[in-house]
Amino acid sequence: MRRGMRWLPWGLWWMCLVLVVWAGWSFVQAMLHTSSGDDPPDTVAPVGCAEAMDFSGAALPEDTRDEDCTSYSWGGQAYDGSFRMPRAAVRGWLAQSFPDRAGFPCDGDDDECVSVVHDANAHAHAADAYSVTVSVSYEGGSAGDTALVTFDASSY
Repeated sequence: MRRGMRWLPWGLWWMCLVLVVWAGWSFVQAMLHTSSGDDPPDTVAPVGCAEAMDFSGAALPEDTRDEDCTSYSWGGQAYDGSFRMPRAAVRGWLAQSFPDRAGFPCDGDDDECVSVVHDANAHAHAADAYSVTVSVSYEGGSAGDTALVTFDASSY
């Protein structure tokens, strides 16, 4: 009976070692997943563009079509997306939606560009977003009547 008791400390030592190795492996897996750029489950979802624009502090313009918007809720909240709207209504919608907008040089083929950073201390804006970027491309050249609007808004 005494001989069997000698193995008890070694058995406990091995159990502790297995537990420590398992905990370390779990920690490493979690860190790799976090740093891998893959979004954790349930953090990316398709949403209506009205919700995304509301987050941006703007209303979705009337007569939009081809709406495609996504919500990201990993490390904060963000939205991006695109929609088409009548070209004639773009400038009025931008001026009404983003009165404190700042123009910036457009990338590539964009015709209108807006960048807004909301003051986190001011409560003048109904926006939840800290920053909003909107790019507009007029489709069909100068004779076209449609605008493709792409945007992103984030709380960080």
